[in-house]
Amino acid sequence: MKRFSQFGIVAMAFFFAVSSATAATPDPDSPAKAVNWKQYSNALVDGIKSDNLGVRDAAMRLAIQYAGKVDISQASVDLMRIYRDADSDQVRRMAAVTLASIDSDFADGYLRLSAEFERNPAVKQTLQALVAN
Repeated sequence: MKRFSQFGIVAMAFFFAVSSATAATPDPDSPAKAVNWKQYSNALVDGIKSDNLGVRDAAMRLAIQYAGKVDISQASVDLMRIYRDADSDQVRRMAAVTLASIDSDFADGYLRLSAEFERNPAVKQTLQALVAN
C-alpha cells in the first residue's frame, strides 16, 4: 500500500508538471487571447539565468521556438557562459543556437570567433552552420 501511494504521488507530480508547462507555453496562433511577449521574454531570460538545469534548458528551447517573437538579448552573456562552461556538448550546441537566435552583431561575432577555435567536431559543425546563415 505504501508503494502504491508513493507511485500516486509521483504520478500526480508528473501530471502537474506537464500540465503547468503546457499551460505556460503561449499559442501565438490563438486569436482568443493576446500573448504578452515582453513578459514572456522576461520569463525566458530569468529561466536562462537559472541555476536549475531543467529550467535553463527548457527556457533555451522555448527561446529557439519563439525566436521571432521574444527578445532575450539580456541573456546574451549568460548564453555565452553556458556555451563555454557546459559539460554536455548537446547543451553547448543548444546554447549556441539560442545565442544565434538573438540576431545581434555581438552574438554573431562571438559565434564566429568560437567556431575558429572549437575542438569538438559536432559543436564546430553547428557553429559553422550558424555563422553561414
